[in-house]
This record gives sequence, C-alpha cells and structure tokens, in this order.
Amino acid sequence: MDKWKIGEDEFFKEGYDKNGFSIGEKNGDNNASDANTDLNNSKANKNDRGSKRRKGSKANKNDLKKIFYVMLGIAAFLSAYYLLIVLFPGNNTNVEIFGLKTKVYRPATLPENDLLITGYIVNKNKFSISYVKLNGKLYSTKNIVLLTKHVYAGNLIKFKKLKNMSNIAVNMTLGNKEGVNMSNVEILPNHPIKFMLVFLNISPNSKNYSITISHFYRIKK
Repeated sequence: MDKWKIGEDEFFKEGYDKNGFSIGEKNGDNNASDANTDLNNSKANKNDRGSKRRKGSKANKNDLKKIFYVMLGIAAFLSAYYLLIVLFPGNNTNVEIFGLKTKVYRPATLPENDLLITGYIVNKNKFSISYVKLNGKLYSTKNIVLLTKHVYAGNLIKFKKLKNMSNIAVNMTLGNKEGVNMSNVEILPNHPIKFMLVFLNISPNSKNYSITISHFYRIKK
C-alpha cells in the first residue's frame, strides 16, 4: 500500500498552479475562460436589464403621481375661481339697500321690546342673482355690537301676526332661503324685492343699527 501525505499528489507537484482551477478547463478546453466570461456577462446583462426595468417602472409611477397632483391642483384652483365668480361677499356686491323703516314694538306673548326693520334690495347687476342674504347689527350708545342677525330677502310677516309669533318662529320664517313665493330664487336686474329683519329683546341702551349684504349668488345662463 502506498502511503501519501497531503500535498504529495501530482496536482501539487512543481509546475502545477493550485490556484488555477476554474469551471470549463477540464479536458484541455482552451475556450473555457471565454465561456466563463460570456456566462458572467450574460448574467450581468440580465441584471442590468432587470434593474433598468425596475428603474423605468419607478420613474413611470413617479411621473403619474406628478401628473395627478398637477391636475388636482388645477382642479382646486378652478373650483376656487368659480366660487369667487359666483359668490359675491361683502363690499364686492352690486346690490343696493333702500327704503329703510324701523318700528319698536312689544310682542303679545313676551315682556320684551323688539326692533322691526323693513326695506328693499335691488339688483344693480346686468345678470340675475339669487339667495340674497343680509347681515344686521345692533349697536349700543358706545358703538358696541349688541346683537347680530342674518336674514334672507323676500320674507315678510304681517305686523299683527308678527306680534303673536314666538322668537323661534320669527327666526325660522325670516331665515327662509327661497323667500315668500320663491321671490329670492331669481332676482332680475333692476328688480327690487322687500326684506324684513327683527332684533329680538333689544337692550334699553340700543341706539344704532347697520344692514349690509352678506352674500348672493350669480345665476349664469
């Protein structure tokens, strides 16, 4: 029996490179290194293509998100612009108030003094409007706001009936958005309609009041 030790086989004799082993060099295949290189290159190319596809997919998703947010911003801007055109708040109105009359009275059912204010609004625009809302304020002798009231134009209550109504009923009637007989739904240019505002249970030191147009809507045809 032959004895040998590690390192004594012919693969470790002089002239052999122990680090030269690689796939494909068996049976003297001279193209082994080229085949190995091609295999590695093929894998690298596949990895590159896969990486490019993933990057391209992420880029497409990011582009779609950007387009979505841009469209969302445009829609929000157009909505805000439309509201500014349709809704005319505060001092940007072209609706006039005239013919104001006042009357302090005592209701039949409550021990208080109420202030009744009646008047007209007229549409000075070249287009029809709707749902005119008025804002009333009652001031003290020191010009402090005591009461604030919002009513819609086109609502009227006969005085005899008004004196016998509860405060809740008065507020509900004057807060009718459409007005009596739908008079506040479409107000033509230069067309006046009446309104009524009641300050309930006014203070003895009440002195002045103001009434302004809170807002209205433009009717586009």
